[in-house]
Amino acid sequence: MSNISEEVLEKAKAEIREDETRKQQSVEQLRDFVTKHAFIKACRTDDRYLLPFLRARKYNMDRVCDTFEKALIFVRTHDDWFDFSEEKFNRIMELYDTGFLKVMKHRDSEGRRVVIANNSLDMEKYNADDVFRLHCLVFLILALEEETQICGIVYIDDFSTGITMKYLSMFPLKSMYDFTIQLKVTPVRLKNICLVGLPSFATQFLNIVKLGLSEVMNQRLHVVDNASELGNYVDQSVMTKDYGGKLDGDECLKEFRKIIDANIDIVKAFFDFELDMTKAEVLKDYHENIGSFRKLEID
Repeated sequence: MSNISEEVLEKAKAEIREDETRKQQSVEQLRDFVTKHAFIKACRTDDRYLLPFLRARKYNMDRVCDTFEKALIFVRTHDDWFDFSEEKFNRIMELYDTGFLKVMKHRDSEGRRVVIANNSLDMEKYNADDVFRLHCLVFLILALEEETQICGIVYIDDFSTGITMKYLSMFPLKSMYDFTIQLKVTPVRLKNICLVGLPSFATQFLNIVKLGLSEVMNQRLHVVDNASELGNYVDQSVMTKDYGGKLDGDECLKEFRKIIDANIDIVKAFFDFELDMTKAEVLKDYHENIGSFRKLEID
């Protein structure tokens, strides 16, 4: 393992039952699964590609393989969300630079990455697909970080910035449901989701989010009235000043932008796979009955 501290190695052993033997054996098992798969015609099988899936599902191979299949299928059925061609990449980076989505510079006391969406959006310039595409990019970048694979992510969705019905209506309910599916099949460990200042007219939004999440993640979904209550779920010392912390928001943006620029080619390589869609029965189920897209437990 590369640059992981002994403390994180111990966390990996305690929380996801990882040791060097299990890791290597499981990588080989998943590689064999992918190589012999009925509808995966071509796909990367290097350790860096496979390991995030193993860690995200704590080496439970049934769940690992299920997530792996669904992740590839989700990408193919939502191509536009994963289109990081130059034009669309530049567009979402413009959105990123507004501070719409921030990754905190420092990890919290449990080693987790903290991500904040402030929902402050120029609705004349950006649309829902820009928002989803930016989220997909950031979460895939975080999935590359070994410490994040082990320690996980806290995701904060802040609606206290004066969200209107017009803003929420930008996001079709089907797309919001699909976004929760995307969170489930991206190989990261979501440790907490905090919704801040959710207005009363957003009840339907909340219900759709809950519908898409697993039972475990519904237990980790917290609705809080204001930013000061976030201290119950994340160290405010690692937050930006507008959330009671000490960090400069612009500095957080600049630091993570460097990480994005350094890893964008690696993220694009995630999509180097080919599926035989006619054989993907789970895809047929997904289209015919959205409810049949079986909930995945995330822990």
